[in-house]
Amino acid sequence: MNARLSGDEKRGGACGTDNAGLTTSTGPRPRRRPPVPEESHLLKNAAIALAAAGTLLLASCGSSTAPSGGGRSVVDAAPCARSTAPEAQGMPSTERIFGWIEDLVGIGYRRTGTLEGEKAAAYVKCQFESLGLQDVHYETAKSWNWSATRSRLKVNGEAVDSFPVAHTYVTLDQPSVFSTGPDGLTAEIVDVGAGVPLQSVQGKIVMFDLKFLMPPALLALQIEFLWDPGLTTLEPTLVIGNPFVTSYATAVERAMEGGAVGFIGVLSDYFDSNKYYNEFYRRTQVTIPGVWVTKKEGARIRQMMGGGNRSANLVMEGFRKEATGRAVVGFLPGKSKDTIMVQSHHDSVFYGAVEDGSGTAAVLAQAQYYASQPAESRQKTMMFATFDTHFSGYQVHREFVRKYVIDKETPYNIVANVTLEHIGKQGIKGADDQLEITDKPELRAIIENMGPTLKLGMINSVIRHDLRRTALISGHVLCPIGALPTDAGFICAAGVPTASLIAGPNYLYDAADTLDKVAKDDLVPVTKVFIDLIDAIDATPTALIGLPLKSPLYESGAQD
Repeated sequence: MNARLSGDEKRGGACGTDNAGLTTSTGPRPRRRPPVPEESHLLKNAAIALAAAGTLLLASCGSSTAPSGGGRSVVDAAPCARSTAPEAQGMPSTERIFGWIEDLVGIGYRRTGTLEGEKAAAYVKCQFESLGLQDVHYETAKSWNWSATRSRLKVNGEAVDSFPVAHTYVTLDQPSVFSTGPDGLTAEIVDVGAGVPLQSVQGKIVMFDLKFLMPPALLALQIEFLWDPGLTTLEPTLVIGNPFVTSYATAVERAMEGGAVGFIGVLSDYFDSNKYYNEFYRRTQVTIPGVWVTKKEGARIRQMMGGGNRSANLVMEGFRKEATGRAVVGFLPGKSKDTIMVQSHHDSVFYGAVEDGSGTAAVLAQAQYYASQPAESRQKTMMFATFDTHFSGYQVHREFVRKYVIDKETPYNIVANVTLEHIGKQGIKGADDQLEITDKPELRAIIENMGPTLKLGMINSVIRHDLRRTALISGHVLCPIGALPTDAGFICAAGVPTASLIAGPNYLYDAADTLDKVAKDDLVPVTKVFIDLIDAIDATPTALIGLPLKSPLYESGAQD
């Protein structure tokens, strides 16, 4: 092997990059630039050959694209060797952090229960190992993999561009194969606009406008500090909702209660795309099929219904199967088993450059920095973890919290959590509802319930590293009531003091979440701000880190 490292080897240490990125669930993806979905069919044959070659080259690394000759699966591959490359030591550069994001995006749609999802977990495991973390392993839980293999909508016989609503048409708590039949179901549309069905809709297809209910301004009362020297946050987006909290559950539950056989969700608050892949809302198991349409297509449907004919034909076929969800966990020992946890999620619904390639890369950046420090410099043990099941029910998160925090089945006493998500550029609805990306980072929050000294330290660090458009938001109420809208929601509700970085750009659940949306210039400043915080937590007596208020929902079992 040549002594000179390639760019990929510099990023991944002994692992390099996983050529799994050349073949995805939707076809091949070029590297080093944002993927373009329409290219997939053009490069498919070449990618298959390249992926096969990459498998042979990288099989010894432990993150190969297919089972090795010994019969190992992707997730059971041999451990990766510790990297001694200079680039794998100390503070990682912007390009190295961005390279990790490129690698994850290159894997494809990293959905729980797919080969791409397994490759993402194996990739993180290999990076942890190559950076020198110890006891690197998976924590698993049963989850779900949902997929629509066929979907179509016609209104009054005219085709309407639509996209299947994720996690619909399921059998309660069971795996299933679902189908409306080859000809689909035909029924009358009942249009309830921005409301919910107030009367029987037995045998009907309900159409409703999906509303985004949580604008950044809603958290204004909880803001403790905002670093925005240019006052750039005083703009209309402050009162525009993000895709996290919506009217979906209420509208669909009322439709099912009223006897609806299907639904059409109009993305009235979204930019001009129907590729909205929602999370699985655990308490809303949707047993009827549904599709998303854009605001423009919704207006066209309503125009077609103006003549009195309200017939829709909805086709949906697919399956939901049990799947293994995985967290990847690794440690750096300290002088005590009191443990600082650094967390994100590695799964995605499409390419997931911002959600959450950026968050996973931020965890890797922390892991590289702290693995380069002498063990005797740490008062506390450090744990690094990335999860999947973020979009399929959070089963791994819940099982992890049960094992490590509630039932304390391990020697690690998790005394603080740092969660890193969504280092992205601002997305706005521009002219004609087109998605526009600005040169500003999306307004972000550090939602935290730390003690006063640590709060002050975070404020000083945000200013020192000039992490603009960043607010500190109190989590002292949000955590105990189980309302923290981040990947740290369950561990914070379990009483672990938490600082959770989050932003809500409008493209997060969309195929538009590609590499060009990452706020590259913020990758290193974010890393430095949270190094400062982790160092301060490490030096703080455990009893002074924060007030460990556990949600009463854990006592009642409502978190399950």
